[in-house]
Amino acid sequence: MHGGNNDDLQGLIGKSLGQFRIVERIGAGGMATVFKAYQPTLDRYVAIKVLPASYARDPVFVKRFVQEARSVARLAHPNIVQIHDFGEQDNITFIVMEHVDGGTLRDRLRGTGPNAAPRALPVPEAIDFIIQAAQGLDCAHNNGIIHRDVKPANMLLRKDGHLLLSDFGIAKILEGTTNLTRVGTGIGTPQYMSPEQGMGQSVDRRSDIYSLGIVLFHCLTGQVPFTADNPLTVTVKHINEPLPIEKLVAAQVPSPVIQVVQKMTAKQPHERFQAVDALIDALTSALAASNLSIPRHRGGGGLFVDPRGMSGLGKNTPSGSNLSVNPVSPVQPATITCFRCGAVNPSSRLYCTTCGDDLSNRRASADVYTVNGRPVLALLSIQSGPMTGRSYRFHQDVTTVGRTNGNDLVISGLTVSRRHARLWFSDGHWYLEDVGSANGTFVNNVRIYPPVVLNDGDVINFGDEVVVFNVTYGP
Repeated sequence: MHGGNNDDLQGLIGKSLGQFRIVERIGAGGMATVFKAYQPTLDRYVAIKVLPASYARDPVFVKRFVQEARSVARLAHPNIVQIHDFGEQDNITFIVMEHVDGGTLRDRLRGTGPNAAPRALPVPEAIDFIIQAAQGLDCAHNNGIIHRDVKPANMLLRKDGHLLLSDFGIAKILEGTTNLTRVGTGIGTPQYMSPEQGMGQSVDRRSDIYSLGIVLFHCLTGQVPFTADNPLTVTVKHINEPLPIEKLVAAQVPSPVIQVVQKMTAKQPHERFQAVDALIDALTSALAASNLSIPRHRGGGGLFVDPRGMSGLGKNTPSGSNLSVNPVSPVQPATITCFRCGAVNPSSRLYCTTCGDDLSNRRASADVYTVNGRPVLALLSIQSGPMTGRSYRFHQDVTTVGRTNGNDLVISGLTVSRRHARLWFSDGHWYLEDVGSANGTFVNNVRIYPPVVLNDGDVINFGDEVVVFNVTYGP
């Protein structure tokens, strides 16, 4: 099998690349064809991205491919698609990554149905996706990796709305190959490309921020800001033409959000947000100024956790529980119990008046890993400060911990950073990661840097604030 076009690659279906058996083709683009494959040794499905065969014959490409694939594979973040393997077989160069079954953000923007027209997203949903993408970019940037091709097609969505960035570094891999076309057309996607990238200049994290701003514009208006009959003209428009703010105004986007989009997409890099954390702060503040809040269907966005009046939750094991058997069912005709904190709310409420959690408990859909039929959950019990004695349960999606509004668990201690840490569940384990906090995250008095696996009973310090982690179980 030496072909490089989609028809040739169609013959891979039913065959194997290494230990991966190709099942079906699930996507194709200018840079690669994507297949769904089965890995018998781990009894799981994966996605395999097959790059054009012409690249495999380029020695510069092969060297860059190995270097960059190893760098990207080391990224461990809940908003980045995990790379499992990469290799070459029969002149076929491929990357193996986790399989995400909810489509892409591009699919979401296209709408559904045979006659679907491009559509804009509600402002909170759009900003939710952009913050998730920004969190993934932040991890990459902190590890010295620039994406270079930020666009909706590279943002994969799980069915619960959790976003994962893909294709990190592929544009960089291709930069040094000998078979590219002229500047602005061979690497990246012109509709989302920064002016400096379009001119062939060196790029840094601010280029990714520009591209992310164009994605946000697309989400808010249902269209990209600049179009033309050819890619080069689109690139020139990014360089010279002002962003069509009138389209954001026509879409009734709140003024604070428009201001953030403008700063993200400034023509000069020094006029943009200089780092992703500043961007996330600005997006969170713009939402608050617009009297909006992030949807609560997944991790990464939340409301302030007020420590006053919370009901304590105790540790729960498969053999016994002191939690509500059905936390989302009314405990009396006019009330409903919050899954997260156990507080009782009027049944007319959508969100818990104590901790802000979604009372419909939609995030339970993330709980796919079970023990004896019961979902594995995380329990965080506060051991210091004004929240001492309070406990909160969390589903298997992403939980963010920090000092400010916009986190799932807000701990107001002065040594806690605005965005301090992330907790998530994968492959049967709970993972904790510090996200560049000023005072560090410690597990059993050892400061952590890359993600670590948590064990039942571990003591966590977010700065000086003490929290005990326990594994607990749902109904």
